[in-house]
Amino acid sequence: MFNMVIILLATLNSEPVGTNDYRISRFILSNLKEIHQYNISQLAKACFVSNSSISRFCRKIGFRDFNELKHQFFQWTDIGREKFAYQGCREEALKDSYIDGIIENLQLLKKSIQAQELQQLARDILTFSKVAAFGSLHSQSVVLNLQTDLLTSGIVMDTRTRFQEQLEYIEEADSETLILLFSRGGSHLKRFLIHDLQLSQSNRPKIVMITANRGFRTNKYIDQFVYYDELEGFTAYPYAFEAIKGILALEVYMQKNKNEKHLK
Repeated sequence: MFNMVIILLATLNSEPVGTNDYRISRFILSNLKEIHQYNISQLAKACFVSNSSISRFCRKIGFRDFNELKHQFFQWTDIGREKFAYQGCREEALKDSYIDGIIENLQLLKKSIQAQELQQLARDILTFSKVAAFGSLHSQSVVLNLQTDLLTSGIVMDTRTRFQEQLEYIEEADSETLILLFSRGGSHLKRFLIHDLQLSQSNRPKIVMITANRGFRTNKYIDQFVYYDELEGFTAYPYAFEAIKGILALEVYMQKNKNEKHLK
């Protein structure tokens, strides 16, 4: 269900205000608990669009039809209590317990992330002629920050916000392209698996996934996994990804300066 919300938010954030897809996404997100009660005509009327616009919207975000999309919402409940939970949460001391939780997760990241892997990833960023990175929601905000930070080192990194555009970019990428996937739990990879990525066997990009899900060991799409550990809950992200992003940007900057001094 949470993945469905991510898809809808990505659509809302990338569509111009007033377009059919914007109105449909906004209405569904505003009525998550009731949307399973709508038929296609009722939803179309509520969004001031045609039935065919609803059908096109469903296919555009990866569903066969409206019924398949609607099925995603039968189990929707108020997830606030689950979303904001974290180990050590104390209502009487929210500020302290929340910050303590962030620090605990960052300490766990410090112990688990391998410096050599980030150093090699920085070398790859400097070596490949094209670099791209993708995520969703919190992860995508980290990607945008990385995009800005890498400019300091003269690296122009590509990214795309919409999942369909990410999918198309990866399928069209060649062996001169390095692609980073930021996906804490791996849901982004699962979405790619559902769509059965079509990659060239002889001219495919190098794809590296940064994740806290150690359940992924091998995958036909991913060339390398960079793992880190974290505690479950609201204090987990995007702080770990922000730290990883910062280390990676620093590694790229330091390595580039070192290489330039060596050449002089």
